[in-house]
Amino acid sequence: MHWVVIGTGAIGSLMAVNLRRIGEHVSIKPRHATHSSISIIHNAHSYEFSTTTLPLTQPTQVFAAVKAYHVEALLQELRQSPLPQGSSLIVSYNGMLDNESVIMPERALHWVTTHGAYRHESEVVHAGSGESWLGWAQVERASSSRPAEVFSALNNALPLLNWSPAINQRRWQKLAINCLINAFTVIHNCRNGELLQHHLHHEQLDVAEEICWLAQHRGVQLVPEKLLEQAQQVVKNTANNFSSMLMDVRQQRQTEIDYLNGFVARQSTAAGRAAPANEKLWRQVQAISAF
Repeated sequence: MHWVVIGTGAIGSLMAVNLRRIGEHVSIKPRHATHSSISIIHNAHSYEFSTTTLPLTQPTQVFAAVKAYHVEALLQELRQSPLPQGSSLIVSYNGMLDNESVIMPERALHWVTTHGAYRHESEVVHAGSGESWLGWAQVERASSSRPAEVFSALNNALPLLNWSPAINQRRWQKLAINCLINAFTVIHNCRNGELLQHHLHHEQLDVAEEICWLAQHRGVQLVPEKLLEQAQQVVKNTANNFSSMLMDVRQQRQTEIDYLNGFVARQSTAAGRAAPANEKLWRQVQAISAF
């Protein structure tokens, strides 16, 4: 199979080198095509990838692990340059978009992961092993069979991969975990593990309860206390890590707060119920990250 990885972020780079490791043909579509090739170092090995642009001329599996604020532009680009018949689009990003149901292609797949990675110059580091879930993005296709070849390649490249007819449940769980951790690390300017010293239980519980109400409004059942337990476990497992949101703030990059706590606040208000705890975190991070 031919694969195109969108961008050179940490997770995309990690997938690119692992797909190459198992013998797949992989090229990279960078945001700004300034070179004909890109080198990525992983585990002391250097991998060379050719770069490509749209439109594509042969069936290709497109893996896009991108920032939430780049998703809509990517999908617009794919509408203008449709993928050839037999191609797949796998998308992965933190948070949710307000208009996902309208803009997401019918045959797109969501990939949700607990693997951790970061980039240091041209090197990608697999900071923490985890597992991943793959499922159809459109609820109407949830019961459709999995694309066997695509699933097998992704599972061999970066195990363990699970097929999930209920990928939306997984996405809501990840949204919640990110909402319960990332903004607080920005506000307290600390590593994940240091959040345990700030006694945030009551604040986090308010955030979790608002998320659970919105999820239930969307047909997804979550339990606030369970989400807090999961978030605390993630904090312990990644105690020495800086959240991606805090790193974005420190490097004066746009954050994904609008697609996490901001999404919860906006969508809750639209559904007829305020979400003041998420609204507060959204506004605080916006103020801190203004530049």
